[in-house]
Amino acid sequence: MSRNVLERLLHQLCVDRQAKQRFGQEPHKVLGRLALTEEEVRMVLSFDVAAMQRHGVNPMLTMGFWQENAPDRSPAAYMQALRPGACAQGRTFSAALKQ
Repeated sequence: MSRNVLERLLHQLCVDRQAKQRFGQEPHKVLGRLALTEEEVRMVLSFDVAAMQRHGVNPMLTMGFWQENAPDRSPAAYMQALRPGACAQGRTFSAALKQ
């Protein structure tokens, strides 16, 4: 199942500095070596953590992937990406976020 490949990739991008550097420099090359669907590649490249979670990816992996690799690594940006409608209406709650 490619979801398992996706989860292993996200874990590696959280803990392996060299993998993270390669991904930052040549993301298409890194992803091209893996058995991922086009949709999974799109989710990773666009940091679509909400779609990843709907796909069944462990939420802790999506958060770690975001915090280690996203252009804006802030918790508020992660919550915005996860629940864009709720954030726009001020309905986001997280013990980690101070508003």
